[in-house]
Amino acid sequence: MLDRQIHVLLVEDSPTDELLVRANLGAAAGVKFKITSVAYLSLAIQQVKDGHFDVILLDLGLPDAQGLETFERMHRGALEVPIIVLSGLGDEEIAVQSVQRGAQDFLPKSQMNGDLLARSIRYAIERYHAQVERERYAMELQLKNQELLEELKMAREIQQALLPHQYPHFFADQHSLHFAHYYRPAAALSGDFFSVLRLSENQAGVLICDVMGHGVRAALIGTLARGLVDQFMPVASQPGEFLSSLNHELSETFKQAGITAFATAFYYVADLATHELSYANAGHPNALILRRDDGVVDWLRVNGHHKPPLGMLDKISYPSFHSTLGPHDSILLFTDGLYEAENSSGEQFGRERLMEAVSQRMQLPCERMLDALVSESQKFAGSEDFSDDVCLVGMDVIDGPSLPDVCNL
Repeated sequence: MLDRQIHVLLVEDSPTDELLVRANLGAAAGVKFKITSVAYLSLAIQQVKDGHFDVILLDLGLPDAQGLETFERMHRGALEVPIIVLSGLGDEEIAVQSVQRGAQDFLPKSQMNGDLLARSIRYAIERYHAQVERERYAMELQLKNQELLEELKMAREIQQALLPHQYPHFFADQHSLHFAHYYRPAAALSGDFFSVLRLSENQAGVLICDVMGHGVRAALIGTLARGLVDQFMPVASQPGEFLSSLNHELSETFKQAGITAFATAFYYVADLATHELSYANAGHPNALILRRDDGVVDWLRVNGHHKPPLGMLDKISYPSFHSTLGPHDSILLFTDGLYEAENSSGEQFGRERLMEAVSQRMQLPCERMLDALVSESQKFAGSEDFSDDVCLVGMDVIDGPSLPDVCNL
């Protein structure tokens, strides 16, 4: 600011005060001022339109404007010029209000001297330019945020589109499979996903996966894992081998990328022809099996063979476990966001309450049960929001051929 002349617009109707300002600025050391003075606000606004000024010194009592109105009209007419209010006796309260509404400073006329006035002008100009720069950065940030939100919205739509929108059909021995799911990201994007694989006319493979964390990073890793599923379809009828292959590929990818990540997974194969169920678990919550004919709900257990999530260790062999599949059984898969919902006391909904909620709804088809379980968890937590992604997948064994299944998103 010291290497050039500062052009000042002085809006003052008192000849004495005008001379005082000119004398003070003329005596200021180290900086030169060019002063244009007018006595009317209307003339000041026109001067700003016609020329360039670095700062405006504004008296609040003019022939054509008084008090706060003077500043407000000047401010509207000179949005790109910093304003310093010159306050006379009794004007200080209004001067303070002017600063609150956008003036850079106010200076009592009784306290003016050359150095003080010059310093006030320099600081006002510097603050104004800093303010303009902050506002420019804020606008750029707002635009960037808007672009990011639009991109996240598009990514969310793509992620939703990648979910099954119609389930495959499976029929054998006068029975078929009916599927339902509930999917709710905690953020714009989710690390949870599931797949229903058609292995044969009577064999269904069902995978649920929960990537560490949530948001963009988890969603990208989930997309990577989802993309690997088709690659290992040749071994998809063997749950243990399927998860082992998936783990090896994810571990190698994470190692090459130099990232630490993992994903829990539960995968089962339901065979209507043999009435058998085989499954494997990679650090995921055990699935629930509903033996509807017997009125029993139980966990699909791994008998002490707990293995780490996918992507943590390369050389892991996940074993397969086996169970029977009754003519009216149901299987329920879920991610931990459902039962880790907390109430105001920090207590989790928990697996025991989840199992009890399922037991109380034994005869409900999965399509209705999933919504009921989510509502039960939300009621316990006292909130409709979840702090983590929530995904549930239900499968019912039903009599007769199934109708076309349209997914419930």
